[in-house]
Amino acid sequence: MDFSTFLTNVTRRRKSSILRELAMRFIETKDAISLANGMPNTKTFPFVDISVTYKGGTKVKLVGEELSWSLQYGPSQGYLPLLKKMREFQEYWHKPIYKDWDVLFTSGSMDGCSKIFEMTLETGDPVMVQTPTYDGILNALAPLMPEFIEISQDRDGIIPVNIRKICEERRDSGKPMPKVLYTNPTGANPTGTVLTESRRREIYKLADTYNFLIVEDDPYCFIHFADKKPTTFLELDNKGRVIRLDSFSKILSAGLRLGVVTAHKEVIKKLTTHIEATNIHASSLSQVLLFKLLDVWDLEKIRQHFNDIQKFYHERRDIMLSLIEKHLTGLAEWNVPKGGMFVWLKVNKTKDVMELATTKCISRGIFLIPGHAFNYDRSKPEQHLRLCYSYATPQEIDKALSTLATLIREEIRK
Repeated sequence: MDFSTFLTNVTRRRKSSILRELAMRFIETKDAISLANGMPNTKTFPFVDISVTYKGGTKVKLVGEELSWSLQYGPSQGYLPLLKKMREFQEYWHKPIYKDWDVLFTSGSMDGCSKIFEMTLETGDPVMVQTPTYDGILNALAPLMPEFIEISQDRDGIIPVNIRKICEERRDSGKPMPKVLYTNPTGANPTGTVLTESRRREIYKLADTYNFLIVEDDPYCFIHFADKKPTTFLELDNKGRVIRLDSFSKILSAGLRLGVVTAHKEVIKKLTTHIEATNIHASSLSQVLLFKLLDVWDLEKIRQHFNDIQKFYHERRDIMLSLIEKHLTGLAEWNVPKGGMFVWLKVNKTKDVMELATTKCISRGIFLIPGHAFNYDRSKPEQHLRLCYSYATPQEIDKALSTLATLIREEIRK
């Protein structure tokens, strides 16, 4: 099966609503008069203006047409001026090498992931997921009841040879081939790994060989601790087999609830139809605020902002590692995170950390996540804990790790 046929078959066919199609034609037509518009009249809204001050002192005020756009229903794909800005953003940072791609805004990248899974997977379909992985992804997949195929990680991210082995075994035995690989390639949650460029290239070749889509969920793309930004799967994609998700939650504001899907135009069309029938569109106000920020900040200002974020989390990571070494040497093992916000900690001399994490730590005022949360089968024994260095102060981290060390010693003595 060629890729264009695969792309058609792998996405569920939904027809766009007549009302939405007409609305888009109306938006694109100058001086048109609408007698079909069922939107509330913005004159009835109790807002006169919205003022925002960005870092550095830049101020913007939403009035008139921009205020109306920010308070009103809009196109399901996204606010039109912002779509143009986002295409330019993706061209600069990720340089797609094929022409038939587009972008779409979602209510955070988690919303985008859920809709992509709903669009591509039927009950029982095989899906490959890096393991361990973010529990939100596992929760989004579970109701769809796919055949869950684990792809393990090491310090350099998911292991390509495991993908090849699985695909070869399934092809030889006549089992259905995986439709999708889900990967969180940079600063992975919970492991902090960054997939090496050689592995990314090898995995893309495997996707081409075995005809599966790559869902590249990359919310920590700009929170890496390397000298240069990792090459993304989107940069390697030459035909539209990558569905990329970006998030503004980690770099601008989590509360804006804005994510971006970048993919082949046919995928974007189907996702737009899905959004029309569910949440209609991402927050108009959030989209207008993001547009204004990208409009008033030049490229150098945005780059400096990303550099400041990297420096902040890099320093936090180093503080966490130094305190882990101080308190947990001999009690646990850990990798050095290459990006993101997390340390994946293996507790020595214990078979399972569930009681330690959910009962003993909480009773002592410490909240951390047991590794069970990041496995599809949560009943399996798990020795890992996920520690996060994004929010707690150095003093709080020191106190918490000291208490954790005491609790681990008590577990070992038992």
